[in-house]
Amino acid sequence: MRIRLEGTEHEITATIARLATVLTIEDASDFYPNRRRGAKYLPPTADVPAQGRVYLIVTAPAPSGPVRAEAERTDQARRLPPANRKEIR
Repeated sequence: MRIRLEGTEHEITATIARLATVLTIEDASDFYPNRRRGAKYLPPTADVPAQGRVYLIVTAPAPSGPVRAEAERTDQARRLPPANRKEIR
């Protein structure tokens, strides 16, 4: 898969680190600063860092089969079985 990330260099670096925990990153491009876009373009300053993009090539891990989660619901009261057990046939 190809993924395009847009943001500041710091945001993109943090996002790549998070993505690497769930996807295998095969390749990552360099940081490309965004081009100027019209009269509303604000050049980067100390307060407004440069925006840019990075392209990733990633693969998803192979499925490992069904996952069974062992958990209890905390938002509902737990119901106990009746006191008199019926014989199971």
